[in-house]
Amino acid sequence: MRTKRAAVLTMAAIMGISLVGCQTGGTTPASGTETGSTGETSGEKNLFGYDEPVTIKVGYAVVNDFEWYGGESFTDNTWVNLYKEHNIIPEILYEVDRSQWETKLSTAIMSGNYPDVFKVKPNDFVSYANTGVAGDITAALEEYASDELKAYLASDGGMALQSVTVDGKIYGLPVIGSSYDTVPLMFIRQDWLDKLELDMPETMEELKAVAHAFTYDDPDGNGKADTYGLALNGVDILNSGNGDVNAIFNAYNAYPGNDGLSMVTGADGKVTWGGTNAEGMKAGLAFLQDLYQDGALAKDFITMDSEAIFEEAGSGRCGIWFGPTWGGMNPAKDLLASNPDVHITSAPVPDGLNQGGSKALLISAVSGVYCVSAMCENPEVLIKLANLNVDKIGSPDSEEEYNMYFGDYANYSGWKASLLHLEVPNKNYDNYLKMSAALESGDSSQLNTEQISKLAMITAYLDAHEAGSIDAADTTISGGISNYTIFCDPQGSYAAIHRLVQEDRLINSAYNAFQTATMSENSATLKKLTVETIVKIITGDSVDSYDTFLNSWYALGGESAIAEAQEWADANGY
Repeated sequence: MRTKRAAVLTMAAIMGISLVGCQTGGTTPASGTETGSTGETSGEKNLFGYDEPVTIKVGYAVVNDFEWYGGESFTDNTWVNLYKEHNIIPEILYEVDRSQWETKLSTAIMSGNYPDVFKVKPNDFVSYANTGVAGDITAALEEYASDELKAYLASDGGMALQSVTVDGKIYGLPVIGSSYDTVPLMFIRQDWLDKLELDMPETMEELKAVAHAFTYDDPDGNGKADTYGLALNGVDILNSGNGDVNAIFNAYNAYPGNDGLSMVTGADGKVTWGGTNAEGMKAGLAFLQDLYQDGALAKDFITMDSEAIFEEAGSGRCGIWFGPTWGGMNPAKDLLASNPDVHITSAPVPDGLNQGGSKALLISAVSGVYCVSAMCENPEVLIKLANLNVDKIGSPDSEEEYNMYFGDYANYSGWKASLLHLEVPNKNYDNYLKMSAALESGDSSQLNTEQISKLAMITAYLDAHEAGSIDAADTTISGGISNYTIFCDPQGSYAAIHRLVQEDRLINSAYNAFQTATMSENSATLKKLTVETIVKIITGDSVDSYDTFLNSWYALGGESAIAEAQEWADANGY
């Protein structure tokens, strides 16, 4: 079999999928020499399918704006056809909104009739492994993993695979992403800065001044008081998506984390929760309280979720928000129709301590785990689906194959129809380095198929903008500006990530395992208390009330969580 690198797409929270039921239509997996998905000899085992049909019931959970392309559907798309070619027959059990995914899975597990193959969040994984819900896939992985899948699982030195190993047995396939993709960045309307003749804010005091100006100085020039400075996700204020507030605290060397339990190395060299830096947390809270009282932070931020942040930014109401590398994609595309000259830029979070630049926290790159039910008679089906995923998306043979399985979003829905979504660490960083260099030099000879496709869209957008002929309805143009915000804008999100790397402004988590049973038991309570405290202080409570909260946080399980994290760090040489 030819050698391919195990590269796959970045998920960006588009779709979650559960697989239910493994029903064989005949024999067990074939032995003897078989052909793989590309028709090449893959050894003594069929790594991609079965000799006889195996039916797997599947449950789709999609975001509310999901749509199929090119006339495809849940039952008729490129990926379903591929599975059927290899005698893996999907049978749809349910189709629900993404917001119902975890509830649907939990209900099924409680009923005893739950998915044979399912995805879980990292915090739930250990519980499912310890209680016998998730099955041991050690033997199946050893027997059926393709070279590409093995390379993918080893791509981070085996740390992710270690995290899904419980008592020496492997209970799932980790979704290994890139920690860079989740670093909170500042997104800001550069065209508004230009209109008001303001510089990019480099300190938090400068950011406060810009937020005020965006609120009161008519940055869109329409003569109406219809804009404001900063948008926050108040529904889940510690989320790691749009409207992330962690960035504000990072500016002051505080790191509460999206799960409320991010562990860092303290000044004494010991592991501690990133929110125990009371001085830094209170400085960030005072900053947000000032913006709220000024009106530069939306008064209704408490009811805004991640989708609302996209809507606020994409409608031109707010000029600053924080989020991961993809945070500017949708707003740039949405604003294009009303403002062809819209320019959304990114930057590292401004410095709150005037010490030469704040540092951002790199969180775990494992965003989820695919598991197999302990009752599944064909646990290797998960491995075979994963083999197909990394084979077709990792290194397609041609542009046509890339379009079919990754997606050109005109004729094919691409990866959105795939039953598994596995990511490659730092793929987007590689895309940035190579695509931005190719755009500048005009030489695309070193680009892979995916990079060539993205760069073509970006070039089409830039050419149309220069010619003054922007057609916002053209998916190539809208896709071009979206990708430009990430990869090729000198002020784009990955340019900001590159700056953080070059300036050594990233810190690593001091705890890279999944939550222990004790952590998991207490984390919801601790996060709820943290979120409530943050919101209350922003909207008027005394900043000093954070000290009282911190005492409660320790008592309600925080102290034991820190102790367990320290124990893990000591055992693993951190």
